[in-house]
Amino acid sequence: MKISKSKLQRNIVDKIKASRNFLITAHTNLEGDALGSELAMYIMLKRLKKNAIIYNADATPSIYTFLPFSKVIKNSFKAKPIDVAMVLDCSDSSRSGKVKDVLSQAGCIINIDHHISNTYFGDINWVEPCVGSTAQILYELCERFKIMDKNIATCLYTGIFTDTGSFTYASTDSKTHEIVAKLMEYGLQPSKIYDNLHSLCDTSDLGFISRIIASLKFAANGKICWALIENWEEKNYDITEIIFSIMRLLKGVEVFLLFKNISSSRTRVNFRSRSYFSVDKAAKFFGGGGHKRASGATVEDNIKNTEKKIISFIKKYFNGSKRT
Repeated sequence: MKISKSKLQRNIVDKIKASRNFLITAHTNLEGDALGSELAMYIMLKRLKKNAIIYNADATPSIYTFLPFSKVIKNSFKAKPIDVAMVLDCSDSSRSGKVKDVLSQAGCIINIDHHISNTYFGDINWVEPCVGSTAQILYELCERFKIMDKNIATCLYTGIFTDTGSFTYASTDSKTHEIVAKLMEYGLQPSKIYDNLHSLCDTSDLGFISRIIASLKFAANGKICWALIENWEEKNYDITEIIFSIMRLLKGVEVFLLFKNISSSRTRVNFRSRSYFSVDKAAKFFGGGGHKRASGATVEDNIKNTEKKIISFIKKYFNGSKRT
């Protein structure tokens, strides 16, 4: 039986009020919405005089260390009581990586997310696929508790800003802008947040990016665009979105992909689309997930075979003139 959003919110509020010890986590491959949501939740719980820890499978990318309280995030866990596990921006418990082993110790799992592929794995599930970010959902929870300050606002703004593609994705609506306007009342400086998030490209990266752009491939009469990156190097910052921002300048392209060679038998694939193709379906087919316009998957195969399989899968939709 489907319960109303108001009832769902009350259930979460009541559970938080009645509990003492909280574990907060999100998906692997951390980005702005996951980290902004976690830290906003952490600050809110601490203001409610709760015990809270943030435990992530992956290290925090350096571009997000400007976020308030980012240093409290742990990548290891010492056994302790967990009344409630707050799993944020995570479509499936397995997407939390090694943290999944700890979730079973929690008395209750609260799943708050906006991915259309969410599996509703929690004891309480607040999932809104039509909302542009988990941070936007958490704003409503902060309103329920009447708790907001500059630190929480900074975290929520960062989450909303990053997961809406700087307010350019189709999921951005009037509600998004209304919430951002209210967050701005706490003295945020968007220019500084923008600089922290986007001033991350070293001069040494320019040649690498130019070679990727020069090697772009196309299919389906130019509707699919992709690149193979044989020498992808994992850094403490990710230039993926810089590459996609350049690719999106191309007229007529609907689907954008980056194939990254992680190892001889493992390939990371990032999917993006412009307006109508639901890349989450393609990502899910290959073991990943995400949003309609932005998804990812890690395929246990070499980069050439992965390219062949995924491009063939996506081409079928265009060749059949089927929009998804």
